[in-house]
Amino acid sequence: MELKLFGINHKTTKLSERELFIINDSNQDDFINFFQENFGEYIESFFALSTCNRTEVYFYSSLSSIDSIAQKTLEFFGASDSLRKDLYFFTGTKAIEHMCFVASGLDSQVLGEQEILGQFKKSIQTYTKMKCLSGQLQRLTDDIISIAKAARTETQIGFNPLSVSGLSLKIVQEIFEDPSKQNLTIVGAGQMAISVIENFHNNDITNIKAINRSKKILTINNHLSIETTPLSKLGVMIQSTDILVTSINSPLPIIGKGLIEQVMKERGNKPMLLIDLGVPRNIEDQVRDLEYAYLFTIEDIELVTQENLDERSQEALKAKDIIADKIKSLSQDKADKQQRKDAYFILKEILNNMSEDNFLDLIQSKDPFTSLEQMDVAPNDQLQYISTLTPHAILSMIKEIRSA
Repeated sequence: MELKLFGINHKTTKLSERELFIINDSNQDDFINFFQENFGEYIESFFALSTCNRTEVYFYSSLSSIDSIAQKTLEFFGASDSLRKDLYFFTGTKAIEHMCFVASGLDSQVLGEQEILGQFKKSIQTYTKMKCLSGQLQRLTDDIISIAKAARTETQIGFNPLSVSGLSLKIVQEIFEDPSKQNLTIVGAGQMAISVIENFHNNDITNIKAINRSKKILTINNHLSIETTPLSKLGVMIQSTDILVTSINSPLPIIGKGLIEQVMKERGNKPMLLIDLGVPRNIEDQVRDLEYAYLFTIEDIELVTQENLDERSQEALKAKDIIADKIKSLSQDKADKQQRKDAYFILKEILNNMSEDNFLDLIQSKDPFTSLEQMDVAPNDQLQYISTLTPHAILSMIKEIRSA
C-alpha cells in the first residue's frame, strides 16, 4: 500500500470547471458509497478535501496506477471530459509534501491564507467519523497537521493573515466611503457565512441580516447571534440590501439576473455589491451585465489584493525548507521503526533456535552482536539488520522477546 492522491485546483482549472468536481454536504454520502463500492478492494483508507480552491482525494492503494480511479470518479460527478486534462497526481513522498503545502496555505491562491488548515482538519474529522479514514493514513494526517503548524508558526507565512472573509471585507472598504452605513445580507449558515458576519461586525458593519433554507440561529460569538430568514423571502429581503454575500451549498445558482434586475427597479437603481463565495457559484454570471450591480466571485476577490506578497513569498521559501526537513525526519523515523521491527523478528527467530548455554553467554556479553557473529546462528544478511542496534538496544530487545 502506498499513499496516492489526485485532484484539481485553482492553478489547473478555472472556477467554472472546478464547480463540476465539488464534494459537499449534498453529495458527500453518495461519493463515499461510490468510492467504497468501486475501489474498496484496492484501497485501505481515504478522505477528500473540497474547498473553493481545490478538490483532492487522498488514499492508500495497492494499485501502481490510479488513472482509472480518477477517471471513474470524474465520471461519477459527470465531469470526465472537461476535467481529465486538468488532473494532477502525486505518490509517496511527493504526495506527503503536497498535502503539507495544502494544509499550511502554501498552495492556496492567497498565499499563506489561514482558513485552509481548519478546513483540512475538519475534512479529516468528517471522514474519520464516517469510518473511511483510519490506519496509516490517519496517523499520517496527524504528522501532516503537525508539520503544517510548524511551517506557519516558525515562519511569517501568515503575516497579516488573509482569508476569504477578510478579502471580502477589503472589497467593501474599497468600494464604500462609509461601510458602517451599509446594509449587509448574508445567504447561508455555514462556517464561511459565520466568518463573514463576524469579520464585518468587528469592523463596524452591524446592519446585518441572514437568509438560509431553514430557520436557524447563527451563534457568531458570545455577544452576537442572528436568526435567519427563510430563503423564500430572498427577493423582498435584498431590496434594502447594499451588500449581498452568498455562501450556500447549491448545485445551481439561486440568484439569477432576472431577480436582481427586478430588485434594482424596486431600489431605484441604487447600486448593489454582490459577493459570491459559493463553489458552485450561487449567483448567475450574467448579473455582471446589469449597470448598477457589481458582482465579485471567489476568483475575483482572491485577485483583488496580494498585500505583503513579497514578504510572504520569502517566508514561503523558509516554510518549504521546514517542510522538507520534517518530511525527511519523518521518513527516517519510519525507516528506523521498520529496521527495528525487522531486527526484532530476526532476533526472535535466532533466540527460538538458540541453546540455553548460548543464550546465557549472550545476555552476559558486553558486545552481544559480536557474540552472535561468533555463535554462527544466522546468515550475515540477517545479522546486518541487528548490526545497527546498540549493545544496550540488543540486550533490551532480547529481554523483551523472552518476557513476551
